[in-house]
Amino acid sequence: MTLATRRRSGSTNVVAEIAARRREDLASELAAAPTAADLAAAPPPRPIVERLAAPGLHLIAEIKRSSPSAGRIAASGEDIVARARAYEAGGAAAISVLCEPHWFGGSIDDLRAVRAAVAVPVLAKEFVVDERQLPILREAGADIVLLLAVLHPPARLGRLVKRALALGMEPLIEAHDERELVAALSTDTRLIGINNRDLRTLEVDTSRADRLRGLVPDDRLVIAESGVRDPATVARWRALGFDASLVGEGLMRASDPTAAARSFVAAGRQPRDPANVARRPFVKICGVTDAAGALAAVRAGADAIGLNLATGTPRALQVDEAGGLAAVIRGAAPPGARPMIVAVVADPTAEHIDALVAAIDPDAIQFSGREPVATVASASREAWKAVHLPAEAPDRPGTRAVVGEAVEAARAFLAAGAARILVDTAGGPHPGGTGVRAASPVVAAVAREIPVVLAGGLSAANVAIALREIPAVGVDVASGVEAPRDSGERPRKDPFKVALFVKRAKGARDDRPNTPFGPTPLHAGLLDADGAGRWGMERDFGGRYVPETLMAALEQLETAYDALRHDPVFWADLRELLERFAGRPTALYRADRLAEAVRGEAARLAGVAERADRGAKPTIPALRLYLKREDLAHTGAHKINNALGQALLTRRLGKTRVIAETGAGQHGVATATACALLDLPCVVYMGAEDIERQGPNVLRMRALGAEVRSVTSGTATLKDAVNEAMRDWVTNVETTHYVLGSAMGPHPYPTIVRDLQRRIGDEAAAQLMAVEGRLPDLAIACVGGGSNAIGLIARFIGEPTVRLAVAEAAGDGMETGRHAAAILGGTPGILHGSRSLMLQDRDGQVVEAHSASAGLDYPGIGPQLAALAEAGRIEVAAATDREAVAAMKATTRMEGILPALETAHAIAALPKVLAGVDGLAGGFPAEVLVLLGFSGRGDKDLAALTRFDDVVPWESAR
Repeated sequence: MTLATRRRSGSTNVVAEIAARRREDLASELAAAPTAADLAAAPPPRPIVERLAAPGLHLIAEIKRSSPSAGRIAASGEDIVARARAYEAGGAAAISVLCEPHWFGGSIDDLRAVRAAVAVPVLAKEFVVDERQLPILREAGADIVLLLAVLHPPARLGRLVKRALALGMEPLIEAHDERELVAALSTDTRLIGINNRDLRTLEVDTSRADRLRGLVPDDRLVIAESGVRDPATVARWRALGFDASLVGEGLMRASDPTAAARSFVAAGRQPRDPANVARRPFVKICGVTDAAGALAAVRAGADAIGLNLATGTPRALQVDEAGGLAAVIRGAAPPGARPMIVAVVADPTAEHIDALVAAIDPDAIQFSGREPVATVASASREAWKAVHLPAEAPDRPGTRAVVGEAVEAARAFLAAGAARILVDTAGGPHPGGTGVRAASPVVAAVAREIPVVLAGGLSAANVAIALREIPAVGVDVASGVEAPRDSGERPRKDPFKVALFVKRAKGARDDRPNTPFGPTPLHAGLLDADGAGRWGMERDFGGRYVPETLMAALEQLETAYDALRHDPVFWADLRELLERFAGRPTALYRADRLAEAVRGEAARLAGVAERADRGAKPTIPALRLYLKREDLAHTGAHKINNALGQALLTRRLGKTRVIAETGAGQHGVATATACALLDLPCVVYMGAEDIERQGPNVLRMRALGAEVRSVTSGTATLKDAVNEAMRDWVTNVETTHYVLGSAMGPHPYPTIVRDLQRRIGDEAAAQLMAVEGRLPDLAIACVGGGSNAIGLIARFIGEPTVRLAVAEAAGDGMETGRHAAAILGGTPGILHGSRSLMLQDRDGQVVEAHSASAGLDYPGIGPQLAALAEAGRIEVAAATDREAVAAMKATTRMEGILPALETAHAIAALPKVLAGVDGLAGGFPAEVLVLLGFSGRGDKDLAALTRFDDVVPWESAR
């Protein structure tokens, strides 16, 4: 019966009509109800919850012949068993089978046939109106059974759940609105389905699942249903935190069901890009007491398993027991993926430590009592130390004192060699933790100063929230993943809770690139703007200095971006675009030949400095040089990261037109590219001088459909292009979004551009950790307005061991006054809506910037970079036009890579930084690991460089 037929019949509630018909059918169906012997002979249930608690969103692929809304779906004579097998081959985690005969054309026989043909769990999608239907479904092989909250009052729904569980089936309660969701959550079900379709009217609201997901606690598995037409919907649901998606008609109509299933499965996978992986916390399952718990932790992908040997605690093991569990863990873990085995002790004797090391051979020893620093320092294995904090937050002065004491104690243990610091509460009846969470403000303050593993009071329900509130590097759980127990019993792990905890912890920060995930022990004003958009230790840079006509647009932009900044759907959409369209992640390339040339040039510079100063010649360190190859991104530079992000933002704002400014043309090309992709009209303002210098990029922009408007006012360069773009924005603010290309301008642009470009450094940090096992000693990038520089160094600002440097354009030389070095040669002032460092005369008038590099030919700098420079967090070097061209030619000769002239400034500055000349600090260790932001490719610059034909590469590169 189709929807049209139903409407002609005058029925107003489809689900009620179907339920009524099922009640009429019961008399005949119950006559053949299975006996106890039949149930005993039924195929054993296949577990589903641990499957769905694995990382990512999983596919439940549906078999249905017809539906009330779509009519006939399956072709006449469709082999549903073959289709079910195809779904399984495509990676489906479970198969759903419609059993209702009148509207959906299903049957118990379909369920039985599919169950016999596949190895994955099978969901009986039936309209259960009577408890007596459940044994029939179980006897036919159902592993999961659908229960509709709309058909049952809460008390009866709870009884159905208990009965299904008693029969060995996992109940899936489907809800459509908040009332039904409340009823579902009042039961013991572990599976909650949210249906976008209202079964009363059959109308679909594809945003319903989005809205209701946040109402389901994270200790339940959540399944999204209805309205799936393509894998993009599944990807969105994965980002929102759904664990599975039930797909029916979209798969049933597929001509190649295996390929279609694979596409949905792929869309649900957890992100694998380096930046997302690096944000995931270290997860330890502690207090494992039996082999089943150990195996559950291994299957779940825990990073460490804690074996408790603290005498007198509920989970305490004998040394021989712990040794046996360690053997189980080692035997079960896949090669290269074994979790660490951690022996947990509290105030142990030296004899106890010796015995457990001999019996268990642990990877680490966790000291959870009141052990002194000396004990930790003398440990024969990697040492971890628990630091205890209060469960209740004291007043503000008390909080500062508690935090200060905890940080001081933790730093002492770290200095003594402790590899990890755990924060927990204490004061219970047993040594060690209490199973209660420490006060979040206190823990967060400690975690901003030192790397901590968060312990105490965690469970699948709260671990993701905790990890977003607290920048902990890891989490530790014991009681939060245990099965209910009777008094006197030793606690045991619940495999489902273990798996779900690991999943929730590992996914907590996925596609949330602006969520801190480690300590940042420096002034907050160097990391983020305040509510007024001000940066710096005195909050004296940034702000919003614009005409009144732009204030409403900027406030709208700020509001919209505030909503998006931590929205995983937005960042997942952007990540997917950057991967599929822009070629991210870009490569990290070790440039050994260039490194030797850099050392040679540094030695030459050091020799010159020695002769001039008659001092000791600096030692040039051995160099491992890595290039972050943004030149390999689509359009040839880093600019595509920001352009795609702001183009998506334009759509969210409801604007229909884009404008941009450009200097070197790379931002213009990137913006034109993004607008062509997303079908947005695009106007790019470009100085006439830059149009002359960057002809190839002008042709590219026009080919992409953008209108390039020449700016002849002022110096006809980037500054003037920004001015004209802002005038356009004032005039067309209702329909137009200004895609600003650099991390400058009025608030919130410096934050937006920084956030969109920070994936450069985020990726590079993760890539370096993979190949070198550590972060760089130095990160360096060229700087104009600042998008490339802040994009590379944002990841490292809070890393005290990483030195940061930027290279400005010295043009004809700093001494000539003809340069574009706003930090080295500028003073605080207001330019393009923001207070920052800029080139200006005594009267506050902007001084013309000079650089052969159109991308650096700008008289200002972004406010965050100005704040970092003022605070001494970044070292500032400069390279003249001729020095940059020499470095450009050296790089091309040594590595076969043609850098952009902008990038060449960073390459030219690196020897100066290493040699410690031109007022730079120098003082590097004997071997130094350097990360250089290779911001773009140089083919755009070749025509403009004919005037530098007399410049030769470095002597060390000839």
